[in-house]
Amino acid sequence: MTGTGLVEPEAGIRPGAGRIVLFALHSDRGDADDATRHQLAALRALAARLVVIVEPGLAAGHLAAVAELSDEIVRHDGAAVDARAYRTALQTIDVTPYEEVLFTGNGWFGPIGSFDDVVGRMAASDAGVWRLIETTDRHPEAFPLEGFSRPLMPWTWTVVSADAADSRAWHDYWAVPREDGEDAFAEALEARGVRSSTAFPAVLGPRGNPGVLAPGALIDAGCPVLLRAVFAQFPPLLDRFAVLVRPIVAEMDRQGYPVELLWRAVVRTTPPAALNALAGMLEILPDAASEADAETKGNAPLRVVVLAHVPHLGFVDELAERLRQIPGPFDLVVTTTDGRKAAKLKARLRSSERDWARNAEVRVTWVPGGRDMGALLIGCRDILLSDRYDLVIRVHGREPRRKTLNIREYGRRYQLENLLSSPGYVQRIFDLFGSEPGLGMVFPPIVHIGYGTMGRGWGAYREPAEDLADVLEITVPFDEVSPLAPYGGMWIGRPSALRIFAEHDWTVGDYHRSRRARWVELTRVQERLLGLAAAEAGYHCRTVLNREHAQISHTALEFKLDELSMTTRGYPVEQIHLLRRAGWTGYGGVVALTRMYINLNHPRVATVMQPLYRTARNAGLMGKRVLSAVRNEHKDDGGDL
Repeated sequence: MTGTGLVEPEAGIRPGAGRIVLFALHSDRGDADDATRHQLAALRALAARLVVIVEPGLAAGHLAAVAELSDEIVRHDGAAVDARAYRTALQTIDVTPYEEVLFTGNGWFGPIGSFDDVVGRMAASDAGVWRLIETTDRHPEAFPLEGFSRPLMPWTWTVVSADAADSRAWHDYWAVPREDGEDAFAEALEARGVRSSTAFPAVLGPRGNPGVLAPGALIDAGCPVLLRAVFAQFPPLLDRFAVLVRPIVAEMDRQGYPVELLWRAVVRTTPPAALNALAGMLEILPDAASEADAETKGNAPLRVVVLAHVPHLGFVDELAERLRQIPGPFDLVVTTTDGRKAAKLKARLRSSERDWARNAEVRVTWVPGGRDMGALLIGCRDILLSDRYDLVIRVHGREPRRKTLNIREYGRRYQLENLLSSPGYVQRIFDLFGSEPGLGMVFPPIVHIGYGTMGRGWGAYREPAEDLADVLEITVPFDEVSPLAPYGGMWIGRPSALRIFAEHDWTVGDYHRSRRARWVELTRVQERLLGLAAAEAGYHCRTVLNREHAQISHTALEFKLDELSMTTRGYPVEQIHLLRRAGWTGYGGVVALTRMYINLNHPRVATVMQPLYRTARNAGLMGKRVLSAVRNEHKDDGGDL
């Protein structure tokens, strides 16, 4: 050993024994996901020796899986995201017998296509240090107020030749611990006389960051990796630079990358609504079935069950009409609130059973305060936990009593028609589940016509939702503003995507009025956590609209956004950041405007005053909740979204 702490060459061994790969594995969740294992399997073919550097929190089962895919495991006592992790490996491993050293990690998805071109370009280069993607943006923009801090990722792909790894510049660099990224490492060697080269230079992307702000262009140019950091960005930032993730993922799929591995990885680390926006996961479906539908008729049909909650008999005719739009056989389980309604429903089912379903059943689920969620999680728990069905279609007849007739009519149409528009439309939804094994739930986007939910989807339910997520062991990051959720409680999904909810032992008492103070209103908290529960189980969600509602929704949303942007300069990402810094506007009175001025221009003063303001605001909100609880004392089956 020398004073650098690096291993000296063994006597008699000369360079030329192939390539050693030092792979840093970083995970905030303490796992090595399937996409990481796919990377390791691909790199194994390139490596004479594959060394994986792991963090202290890596779970034992995942550590064992990684060990099977590598030659050696090196334990690092911190986050494996900078030069210190690689230095830990170099202190115990001799790299001098190898022709080159490859520094990489699980900060990317790939290979897209193959590594053949990359390996050829590396071999043709006479550089001592060679980077796959150059980045000159040392301090990329972050949005901590919006929930998007700067992501920490291992090095992407830097190769050092045997000559450079035996140079004084190399030993000087590794003599002391450093927190450098790979570009700083390459530049440090270059400053000490080592020749440097890059396959994809920084000028290929805006702000000197092509890996994040021009990933599609890199892949089109032959880059075999997509950086995971793309999925950790604030969506309006990618919008600012027209980074379109959906066609990128489609191109990866076309080149043979198993994109289901990508979805399973990012769905657990990216807030669901942000992922929905980043990846363009809205499907606008026509009412006609696809041409490919005829080719799939011979496949085993999906086992479908409809779980319909009917709190009032006025919903029966519309339910029957919607159920006729489901292609193929299905079972029906109807829940209602009392025996008299159940008897009438059974009579209706007997008289027109063929119009309803293959098999039909009525259950009485008396869950005071539980509404449709209590009926689902208590009255239909056995169905959700069974393996009898591939898909569950959830509909109900709840009506918001405090809304006008127009809003009630539109809200009901919005939910039902965007799930059960026509036989061809529903078949296309079924096709989505058939083509995407990781698709867990489908539901309409957040309703914004007639409702003020947008911008405050969490509302008073954020803290109760966090408490409930802890109980259910959901660790997927929350969206800051509004969750990706089936507002209104209607959706189509796999039972396995909701197993976290179904396995919990819910009781009638959980929904009782005396417990509402704990959860605010448990049914609405549960509704807002459905997408997060699916993500925790490894499933992604998609939102769907039929063409009519897409036309109505987009034009209204476009005009509203245009009006809201009128008085704030810049791109939406800049407008949003400014408004988030300013804080809550209230009703625009003197107090609110003064507080916003202080937030923007005197942030230190604002920090001191914030606890006082929060106390006063919470007291006001608590008063409103008490009054609301009194008003809603007898409205178990009503309410808004």
